Amino acid sequence: GLSPDRVRVAQSGISLDGYRDLPSRSGQGFRGSVPTLGFFARMCPDKGLDTVVDAFIELRRQERFSHLRLKVGGGCGPSDQPFVDSLRRRLAEAGLSDAASFHPNLSRDEKVAFLASVDVLSVPSRFSEAFGLFVVEALAAGTPVVQPDVCGFREIIEATGGGRLCSSNTSSALAASLGELLLDPVEL
Repeated sequence: GLSPDRVRVAQSGISLDGYRDLPSRSGQGFRGSVPTLGFFARMCPDKGLDTVVDAFIELRRQERFSHLRLKVGGGCGPSDQPFVDSLRRRLAEAGLSDAASFHPNLSRDEKVAFLASVDVLSVPSRFSEAFGLFVVEALAAGTPVVQPDVCGFREIIEATGGGRLCSSNTSSALAASLGELLLDPVEL
């Protein structure tokens, strides 16, 4: 019963300030000397950071990904720290402490630079993401994503061509999809 002048549509999206200044991702290959897998979201179980860590460990066990690095960024409050510490121990037990770096609580400018510094981003959330702004932020930085085929991720990835979907939200499925993309520099 509202009149049309009282209704507006507020589109989901991000400000592109800072993204426009990034160098374009042209050519083939990785952004740095070694391929880097990124995660940027709250560092908690709900966002699937442990799934990314397990996929990273699985990939590093393969000779062809022996130089892969993991770069984790995002919010990390006091309640998240025990979880992050457990993941650091898991990486240490796998002999990969030096191959992973954690960057908590970055400023917006630091986040944009972080997203532009990784070769692929994955945030395999365990709960229903209505939109997943981190996907749009990564794509704005020229970084493809690998996401589970759940929630709205299919729509965003199909509409943009900016990544791949993995068959299930497991570390093995994620590792397989990440591996395929990392082995294809042209698609990357």
